[in-house]
Amino acid sequence: MRIMLTGAGGFLGSRLFTHYREKYEVWAPSHKELDFTRKESARKAVQDFHPDVLLHCGAISDVGACERDPELSMRVNVEGTRYLARACKEMGMRMVMCSSDQVYFRKKEEKESLEEYLRPHREEEHCSPVPVYGKHKLLAEAACFAEQPDSVILRLTWMYGELTEEERRKGRRNLADTLAEMCLPSPDKTEKKKQTFLTTDYRGVTDVTEVVRQMEAAWKLPPGIYNFGSSASGSMYENITRALKGTPSEALAEPLAGTEGPRNLIMDPEKTADAGIHFPDTAEGIRRYVERHLKN
Repeated sequence: MRIMLTGAGGFLGSRLFTHYREKYEVWAPSHKELDFTRKESARKAVQDFHPDVLLHCGAISDVGACERDPELSMRVNVEGTRYLARACKEMGMRMVMCSSDQVYFRKKEEKESLEEYLRPHREEEHCSPVPVYGKHKLLAEAACFAEQPDSVILRLTWMYGELTEEERRKGRRNLADTLAEMCLPSPDKTEKKKQTFLTTDYRGVTDVTEVVRQMEAAWKLPPGIYNFGSSASGSMYENITRALKGTPSEALAEPLAGTEGPRNLIMDPEKTADAGIHFPDTAEGIRRYVERHLKN
């Protein structure tokens, strides 16, 4: 089987490449090898390699960067996706597009109850995202289906996992680093610092290894949009304390109220689960991660 992978320099893409290159023939072109924002470049790359499936992880996923340069975000996140999907359709190949839970990021309406606002999001609901990144991911989904109806679109949560040395040198950080600071002994024996978690942020977060492991099943799904990752119950603070309950690290978690009201990115996993793909919920996933990697 031949797999073409964009975005192999990113957090998810790099791990997909490492995992699947041992089993399949995987081509992960660099930016110099493939500028998928150019229609002919995208077409030639797909035509020359002729993959069985294209895993499209390439994107500008920095929400702030998209706000600062929406034209670049449109070119990469929307038009680049369009050109790759068009090439896949022409060559008769399957496209798997990595989208985001940010398409669900909307503000609470004035007369909407908190209970109504915090309902987990389903794939078929109308989306009206606030951030440029979310808006462009939603446009990219539409472009992908318009060009290649035989596409699978995965709405991903924020992911965490152990970083490589190179990623650390670049200053990258995720929830796994915060958990390590809470759960592992301090190298210099100093007292551990408390960590704050938002009580107004409602979202699923997923161990990246779970996403990588399930990707093989994802590219075999019927065409459509799928919430692909851990669901959640409650705020980030509630999920962290639930995951660390009964451990010394539980006391290091402190609540922090956001300044802009609640944000709900929690996804309903029912459709994905019905297709046989299961993720632990956020608290259970964090608990398992701590047990595997950070238990003293």
